[in-house]
Amino acid sequence: MPTYHIHIEGQVQGVGFRPYVYRMAREHGLKGWVSNT
Repeated sequence: MPTYHIHIEGQVQGVGFRPYVYRMAREHGLKGWVSNT
């Protein structure tokens, strides 16, 4: 099974990025975690 690490950078413009990524991942059958660093 392939493993992917995705790193996204940018300026904070509001809330909702993690829930958006979670929803998109679920729709595409992906599993994993999202965090702020």
